[in-house]
Amino acid sequence: MTTSVSLLGWARAESNSQVTAFLPNKRYQLLAYLAYQGDWVDRERLADLFWPDSNPHTARSNLRQLLLRARTQAVASDLEVERQRVRWKVLTDVEAFTRAAEAKAWQEALSHYKGPLMDHLDGDEPGEFADWLTLERERLRGLRHTVLLRRAGELEGSGAPLEAAAVLQDLLADSEPDEMALRMLLQVQRQAGDHAGARKAYHSFVERLRTDFGLGLTAELEHLGRVLQQSAANSGAEWVNFGTGSSGPRHSLSTALTSFIGRDLELAEIQRLLSRSECRLLTLSGPGGIGKTRLALEAVRAHELQDPGGALFVPLETLASGTDVVLGLSDHLGLAQSSRESALETLIRHLSSRRLLVLDNFEHLLDNVVILPELLRRCPDLRLVVTSRERLGVAGEWLLPIGGLDYPATADFGPTHSRHFDAVQLFVERAGRVRPDFAVGDADLPHVLAICQLVDGSPLGLELAAVWARVLTLEDIAREIGTNLDFLSSAERTGTGRHRSLRAVFESSWRQLTPDEQKAFRQLAVFRGGFRLEAARWVAGVPLPVLAALVDKSLLRLSPRGRYDRHALLFQYAQELLAQDPLELRVVQERHGLYYLTRMAEWSQNLEGPGGEAARSALDEESGNILLAWSWGIEQTRLDCLQPASSTMMHYFDRKGRYQEGLAFYAQATGAITDPEPAYSPVLGEMLLRQAWFHVRLGAFEAARVMGERAMTLILPNSAAAQRGENFLGALARLRGDFHAAMRHQETSLALGEKNGDESNYGRAANLCHLAQLQTALGRLKEAGQSLDQLEGLGPLLSQPHATIVLQLARGYLFLTAGRLEEARASLEQGLALAQKQAPESNISSLLRNLATVACEQGAFEEAQHLGKQTLALAEAERDAMTQSAALNVLGRATAAMGRDQAARDFLARGLHLAWSIQEIPQVLEGLTYLAEARVLRGWPGAASPVLEFVLSHPSTYHRLKVLAGRLNEKLRPGPCPAEPAAEQGGPEQLQGMVTEGLTSLGFSRSAERYA
Repeated sequence: MTTSVSLLGWARAESNSQVTAFLPNKRYQLLAYLAYQGDWVDRERLADLFWPDSNPHTARSNLRQLLLRARTQAVASDLEVERQRVRWKVLTDVEAFTRAAEAKAWQEALSHYKGPLMDHLDGDEPGEFADWLTLERERLRGLRHTVLLRRAGELEGSGAPLEAAAVLQDLLADSEPDEMALRMLLQVQRQAGDHAGARKAYHSFVERLRTDFGLGLTAELEHLGRVLQQSAANSGAEWVNFGTGSSGPRHSLSTALTSFIGRDLELAEIQRLLSRSECRLLTLSGPGGIGKTRLALEAVRAHELQDPGGALFVPLETLASGTDVVLGLSDHLGLAQSSRESALETLIRHLSSRRLLVLDNFEHLLDNVVILPELLRRCPDLRLVVTSRERLGVAGEWLLPIGGLDYPATADFGPTHSRHFDAVQLFVERAGRVRPDFAVGDADLPHVLAICQLVDGSPLGLELAAVWARVLTLEDIAREIGTNLDFLSSAERTGTGRHRSLRAVFESSWRQLTPDEQKAFRQLAVFRGGFRLEAARWVAGVPLPVLAALVDKSLLRLSPRGRYDRHALLFQYAQELLAQDPLELRVVQERHGLYYLTRMAEWSQNLEGPGGEAARSALDEESGNILLAWSWGIEQTRLDCLQPASSTMMHYFDRKGRYQEGLAFYAQATGAITDPEPAYSPVLGEMLLRQAWFHVRLGAFEAARVMGERAMTLILPNSAAAQRGENFLGALARLRGDFHAAMRHQETSLALGEKNGDESNYGRAANLCHLAQLQTALGRLKEAGQSLDQLEGLGPLLSQPHATIVLQLARGYLFLTAGRLEEARASLEQGLALAQKQAPESNISSLLRNLATVACEQGAFEEAQHLGKQTLALAEAERDAMTQSAALNVLGRATAAMGRDQAARDFLARGLHLAWSIQEIPQVLEGLTYLAEARVLRGWPGAASPVLEFVLSHPSTYHRLKVLAGRLNEKLRPGPCPAEPAAEQGGPEQLQGMVTEGLTSLGFSRSAERYA
């Protein structure tokens, strides 16, 4: 059954020829909202949307009732409702409208727009839904406005001015006053010869301005009125072009030899700024090769559509530096100078009838910039658009920085969406000019994206790279760009010399810098991924005026967050300049390394305190500089700097779930510092301990044990580092199933903490958390609860989101083990909600995995399967073998309960195999328990019983699993459970045999012995 929903205009749904009109109540508002979203929506979001003022419990209860009522509608029979989310996957006219607009199918898009979004579905209650609906209506109305303009332009271009006029009249009647649309309407009416209609449209527009909006006329509208009066006075004469003078030479625009791609937003912004009466001097600034000239040309063409003959475009590139701009302009425009007036007066007389003057490439003529305000003062109807690599710095200047074309920052957009980005389209189009059979398949797209990223969307860089498509593969082009700036050059005989290669562009800008600016430009190349003002001052000694000058000259960019960076290819050029002086390079590298290693130590102190969020944000944005400084410290063997900075990145990589990066980070240090001075042996020990932790995260338990034991031989006895080491060894022993050793290490660690006086309580918090997990595993649930109460009593620590997440995870597992399932779910969901706000956060996968187990215990197997798949995807992305095996186990359990035997066999086999391969014995025993449960469900008691007896006998079985195994055993042989057998019945050989039998029965051909 296919259901389609119309949301534009009166909302209604149609299914099997049955039409259901939507009424203004919550049931239909909910259905309309879900149809609009088209994908899964969190139930919490829906509760907040419709009952924002209710308490969460009441809102959730109301939502359950509303969903029940919604599902009674025949048209909503395919509404999908799960415990945490809801979806109504239907066809909508909104989706069709936006898809057509994205494809630039303007007429088709307009056919789908029947009125405002969800018209008459607002209801009487104000609130979140009403606010959301208002915003989305405006967004779609704005998109329709754009579509109407584009459709009118399309009709005008195809020689249908009357049809274009009809579209524009609809637009003007159904929107706020839009001068651009009015000018376009008057233009197409001129083409159709409808002079009277144009005057009528103008007067209607003015009257609506006054009566409906209480607005007066802008200077542009008054000028337009004068032109229309002049046209009427010429009774039957030719139409007078808006803003066009009757004398003086006219500079016509040349026809472009290549297509213009993208820049819709920039063109719209130029038009918006120029429509403001106070914006009369607009500078398009940006580095060379970024496309300022072409953008300015297209802006002039757009202006010509509204104001034919009213614009002039003057390229200044050929004028020598220091040339008098007035004389240069006069010469370019072919103005004959009268003996009775100066060149300036002649120029002003010529420009007085013009509306727009574009001056291209002004950066080398800044000594003459004072003439621009004079032109504006003497020509009151004139506006100036100037392209320049440098800000003009005159009164009244408005700046519009121009960056590269948009491109996908990652491959997450997928091949279809990635092809629609402007940078990708430009490269593909230009490559097709030199190679007619050029096509980009899905396998080629990553190389195209790499090219776009390497040139940072620079149109010139993309065009120069595309030329090579005739002789090189896309992969080879990307590789060459990354290693050789001179690769991006052209042998074409057209074009200016300074745009024949990117090096020529950059050298042109370099020559215009002062010595202080050149020094700063070079030395700032030491940074990776940008920098802040303080870092620039400390590392390169750059004063603020010099930094500002580099921004003004488009050689640096300042982000809204206050970070400076530069175009990727400019960075490559600056690195070459810095490398030319080895002494300068060495000095600035040392200052960079010292600065960031010092900052890392400061951030480490703040990570667990009130400034934790700011410290993590700083680590996020400075990761490139941190890795560079860390490498410098290792290369220079600066253990005095590395030691205080060392702990910072362990917390950072671990919280983010970036275990592989964490392992490589510390391996770089431990591999290089093999024989430190005795005083620094403890530093190496601490780094080994941190490296060992990431081995644990990745499931390499034996490597972690060996490395951890070596670390303890280097760490000073009875120190804070020794406390952390004992805590680590205790956690590792628990994961391997050696609970007695784990308890011994944890007790030793706690004693060391009390002896050393852990003022920060961080070490004690880690001890209590691991101790509670161990006590829960052993079934000492009362003691585990007391440990968590002590943890919660540490006060300020729990103000940090991560600490609260860890506490909720531990409490959730304790409640799960105790069979208090609703409390377990509440704790885990609370932790998950907080963790998702902090994402990426390493505990998300553990929270999801435990929620999946709770769902299994509650019989919600569909939900368990969904949560298990989420867990598995996260664990695979993080290469977290422990969580992968746990996710596979719970997926096997859920699918077995759902009767999906083959899927269950596959999941259980993979989970058991993975747990055995990393020797996480408790996880192996979990897999065996779930295998036995599946056999019980299938009615195979003879195959289940030995496994259950073994699980009950093994000393490494978690208490939760012993309870489950005992429960299953009761089903097989009713009566009291036998006393727990002796531990030796669960020895290594018997465990290996049990795993081999289990894998074989599941169809896994390889024996367990190979993975021991």
